[in-house]
Amino acid sequence: MSTDAAKRRQIRQQIRQQMRERRASLDSERQTRAAEAVLAKLEKIEMLRTAAAVAGYRGVRGEVNIDEILSRLIARGATVTVPRVVGDHLEFVEWLPAAASTRGAFGIPEPVGSEALDLRAHDAVLAPLTAFDRTGARIGQGGGFYDRSLGRLGDERPALIGIAYAFQEVEQIPVEPWDIPLDAVVTDTRVTVFRSGTL
Repeated sequence: MSTDAAKRRQIRQQIRQQMRERRASLDSERQTRAAEAVLAKLEKIEMLRTAAAVAGYRGVRGEVNIDEILSRLIARGATVTVPRVVGDHLEFVEWLPAAASTRGAFGIPEPVGSEALDLRAHDAVLAPLTAFDRTGARIGQGGGFYDRSLGRLGDERPALIGIAYAFQEVEQIPVEPWDIPLDAVVTDTRVTVFRSGTL
C-alpha cells in the first residue's frame, strides 16, 4: 500500500470513528426529532412518490430511523427492500413492517424468507452513512458493501440517496477509486442534490 493510500485510509477511519461516537451520544429524543425531520423531507421528493421499488435499510447504532417512510412507500404501492449480507456483497430483499426478521451480519435486522429483488429494478437506494462531504463523497461502515453492489451496475444503477444527521457533513473526504458517490443526501436540516436530474 502506498503512503498516500495509507494516509487516506487513516483519515477515513478517524472520520468514521468520530462520527460513530457523535451518533452514539444522541439521546432518543434527538434521534426521534431527526427521523421526523428527515421523513418530512423525503415525503416531498417527487421521485420517491412515484417510485416502483426503493431500497431502504433498518437503522442500527444511532443511524437515522427511516421505518416510517418505508411503511408509507409500501402503503402507496411501492416495493421496499432492505439489504442482506451474502458473502462480500449485498442482496436486497423485500421488507414489510410485520414481516419476521432475524439478526444478520453486524447485528442488522434482515427479513426471513423474503426473495431478493435485482438492484437494477430499483428506482432509488436510501443508504445510511457515517459521513459525507459537499461533493457527495460518502463514508460507510467500512466494509464497502454498497460500493461493490452498486459499482457492478455501472450506468444502470439506481439513484443513491444518503440519509444522515446534518452534523455528519465534513469538509472533505479522501476518495478511494472504488467509491460510489451520492446522488443526493437528506439530513434533518436539508436536501442536497449532487447530481442534477436525480430527484
